[in-house]
Amino acid sequence: MTGVMVSNILTTFQERLRREMNDVADHIATGGCLSVGSAADVAMEYAKQSGKVEGLAIAERLLLDVAEESEKAEEQDT
Repeated sequence: MTGVMVSNILTTFQERLRREMNDVADHIATGGCLSVGSAADVAMEYAKQSGKVEGLAIAERLLLDVAEESEKAEEQDT
């Protein structure tokens, strides 16, 4: 795979992670967690959705780190 292809894949993956993170955050912000039932159910749903946002943010950060490391490696090879 060429460096350009890898960069395109990483960019596309980052965009998808960001879109999913924004969708989940919007769901939380617009009260999507409030429609699940009892207060305990709402708390569990909120925790679940918040965990998704955290996990997606971690994945995005790791992806950006890998992309940066890849770029540095390419620069050293040339």
